[in-house]
Amino acid sequence: MRIPPTYYDGCVNGCHQHHGFGLLPGIPCGIVVAASLSLLSVAAAPEPRLPEPRLEVPLTTYDFGWRDAAETVTNRFVLRNTGTADLHLRSIQTSCGCTRAEPASRVIVPGAETILEVHLTLRGLQGQQRKAVSVLSNDPKTPNLTLLMQGEARAAVCLEPPAFSFGCLLPDTPPATATIRLDGYLTTVTMTNATSDNPAFPVSLGADGRSLLLAPPTLSTPGAHRATITVTLSCADRAPLSLPVYAWMEDLLRIHPPVLTYWTGQKTAPLAPRTVIVKRGTAPRFQVTAVRVEGISGEASFETRPDGTVHVQAPPIWPDAITPEAALVIVTDLPERPEWRVPIRVQK
Repeated sequence: MRIPPTYYDGCVNGCHQHHGFGLLPGIPCGIVVAASLSLLSVAAAPEPRLPEPRLEVPLTTYDFGWRDAAETVTNRFVLRNTGTADLHLRSIQTSCGCTRAEPASRVIVPGAETILEVHLTLRGLQGQQRKAVSVLSNDPKTPNLTLLMQGEARAAVCLEPPAFSFGCLLPDTPPATATIRLDGYLTTVTMTNATSDNPAFPVSLGADGRSLLLAPPTLSTPGAHRATITVTLSCADRAPLSLPVYAWMEDLLRIHPPVLTYWTGQKTAPLAPRTVIVKRGTAPRFQVTAVRVEGISGEASFETRPDGTVHVQAPPIWPDAITPEAALVIVTDLPERPEWRVPIRVQK
């Protein structure tokens, strides 16, 4: 007697024929399919995320408005770790020497915070300021976070400009008198006295008490000249102000370089020839008539170029055969100063 096929038999046969499942006798195919899907879902599940720190700062820019240029501005930045691992502050870097920054702690556990105290010294600064502090940490998303301290530094009293240069003085075009103003937010302060440490730079006070008059300097020798003007104020608690003043007096000729230096790393080989260039300064015209060297052996030569400059070539020298008085001598047709000496030096 043949037993009619049951639902179970059909399922088993169907699975054999259409899905290729090798089923064990007595195990329904639905259980096998469910188990297979469960294994697939386990294999496809994402890996768990590793703990990582996260640096957050509620306020990254501190605007202090304006402050006296003699003050030191301080702000306490809050650094928070909103991540799941310890936050390590690896380095704190500032954009200038006028800024100091130090955290209360360099390791912040998850959910905690620390204070980064930043000090900005305004002494010597004037006008708008914007200083940066870089926080380097192990936060993978923000390894370098920038904090800013910004605002304006104002002096109570200062000289404007803070330094002055007359530039190059020429005999036929003397400069005009320069005026220096007293500036700052204390507008009632005046200047009571002004002195110069160089008599070639005369100075006087303006009638309003808030201006300084610099007369053209009376220079007698060519080259660079300098003076410091000291100004006392009507406010007793304010220190005197200093004003550096500069001027340059042009010479008859321009000789470059003014000192001829031979550079050497050894003393046994001759040093290559060097060239000195001579140009017109305040002299309306000039001619080089001869050149020579003193204190070393060899001969110098010169060539006058179409543009009027003269190229003088010093000879090669032996470092051991040079005297302290060694010089390149340039002879000209200028009656005021016929000979010009260029010292010769050897440097290692």
